[in-house]
Amino acid sequence: MVAVSLITKMHTVKILLLDTIGPNLDSVVNFLKCFPCLEKLYVILHLEKDINNVREHDPLDPIECLELNLKKVVLKNYDGIKRAIINFAKFFILNAKVLEEMEIGVLGHGNDKRM
Repeated sequence: MVAVSLITKMHTVKILLLDTIGPNLDSVVNFLKCFPCLEKLYVILHLEKDINNVREHDPLDPIECLELNLKKVVLKNYDGIKRAIINFAKFFILNAKVLEEMEIGVLGHGNDKRM
């Protein structure tokens, strides 16, 4: 997943699946800005490398879907041991204003378990 310069907004997209290496919050946020009407976000994490998530929510630069529409976030392959991954999940908990549900798929002994 590479989000270099995304400027086109797609108002018709309600559900988005992102497949990302590491919990790359900066790239995910860049994608979110393109989908202001997004209601459901699915993120598949591939924990092959550590990425330092330094993104902080700037109230002067709101992300429309986080403010108005994002009701469900699903994180697959979540490993709650690494700080970057915890902060990735925490970002959505703190900033998605209308979040109703967060589903976390946890890795464990070769099978995907739900928390």
